[in-house]
Amino acid sequence: MSTSPSDSDILVVGAGAKAAALAAKVHTINTLGLAEISMTVIEKTEPAASWLGRNGMTSGEEPLAIPPIKDVGFPYQSSRQFGARGDEIDAALLPLTWQRFAMERHEYATWVNSGSPSVLHRDYGTYLGWVLEQATEGVTLYDGRVTEVSLADGQDRWQVEVAERGGPQDPERHLGRSLVLTGPGIHRHFPHDPEVESRVFHCDSRREEFARVPDHEAAEIAIVGGGESALSALVFLRDLKPEARLTIYTPTLPLSRGESFLENRVFADPDNVDWEHLDIETRRDFIKHCDRGVFDQTVLARIADDDHLSFVCGRAIHVSLAVDGEGALLEFDSPAEGMLSQRYDFVINCTGFDLLRQIRGLFPDAVRDQVEEQCGPLWDGPPKTEVPLGRGLELEGVRPRLHIPGLGGLRQGPGFANLGSLGLLANRVLQPLLSELDPSFAGLSETMDDKSLLLD
Repeated sequence: MSTSPSDSDILVVGAGAKAAALAAKVHTINTLGLAEISMTVIEKTEPAASWLGRNGMTSGEEPLAIPPIKDVGFPYQSSRQFGARGDEIDAALLPLTWQRFAMERHEYATWVNSGSPSVLHRDYGTYLGWVLEQATEGVTLYDGRVTEVSLADGQDRWQVEVAERGGPQDPERHLGRSLVLTGPGIHRHFPHDPEVESRVFHCDSRREEFARVPDHEAAEIAIVGGGESALSALVFLRDLKPEARLTIYTPTLPLSRGESFLENRVFADPDNVDWEHLDIETRRDFIKHCDRGVFDQTVLARIADDDHLSFVCGRAIHVSLAVDGEGALLEFDSPAEGMLSQRYDFVINCTGFDLLRQIRGLFPDAVRDQVEEQCGPLWDGPPKTEVPLGRGLELEGVRPRLHIPGLGGLRQGPGFANLGSLGLLANRVLQPLLSELDPSFAGLSETMDDKSLLLD
């Protein structure tokens, strides 16, 4: 039989970077005695599962796209949300910084003396796991898989049912005043025939699945996509199968990632350019050129002399089984030549992740309908539709609050969808809760946020 439900102020699904940032901030606020917040994090695999290289997504060997000093507290400007108490919070976060983590491992001096180079995904994942181990004040990490999300009796609490990994069949139940859904989502739909399934990989395929690619021949592999997941597959495959011939298909040729002060400042604090009030095309264009369809320069340097790698500008349409049953036929739309097809041994779908599709699967029909009654059409909107997220990275109008930070890039700022502003993300999510727990927190955001433009 399932046990009585636990009740927390915040329920977080997924123990990754966003959960670590929230846990660090909750731990610090509780330790300082500024509030009493309870937080439960539910993780089905392991903390930082998307970074460590054992669970798909990445091999763990890719270089991190940002410097690790942009850690769980960055940008350390909490005074803009919490006034003078924000400075106290930021100071108390210092034991959870990347620098402190590296010092404990006796690696900090070497890292600095080497020019503070990029670290690997697995290194950053180890750091996130360390933060979750340290941030214990008011924070509980629960091992289990969320099977359903619903509204508890009285409609003022979210309820999640959790199947404990390796445990009893009856699910546990956890309640929360607010719910935070994190994680990358599941791979975007990729049109292909069922008969060719064994020759199609996805960006969330476990890396051991790639063992199906034969070692004894130069396999022809198509990678569809031009962003982070395509880069991850490229790096992993080149190390795993050095003789493979790789072709990357992108709608437009990928750009290199070159960071500037302006771009970094927008990622760290979108209020600096009044992001919410920019027209949507300006916001889309910024994200496109700074976060999507870009390759890291260090990785591009690694493949600069790779004569088994080529790029094709075209949009993949469909994959079918080759006539002889021994390959995959990729149909694509070429800007120059129209519809074409090319045979490959394997095709990898790296067109990205769909978080909303994954979330939809957790909600019963009645709850999905109730959410849409409050925030408007959500689940079946056309691709690239702007999700109505408020400043707390919550679905506007939905009560109890439902925070989905990974969908906040277009509406609230590009750093919320990645690692660009984890500390600000935690502040935004926690502020409405803190305002309820202590009215003196209410209203500080609008008075303290820096609305200055970049030329200040």
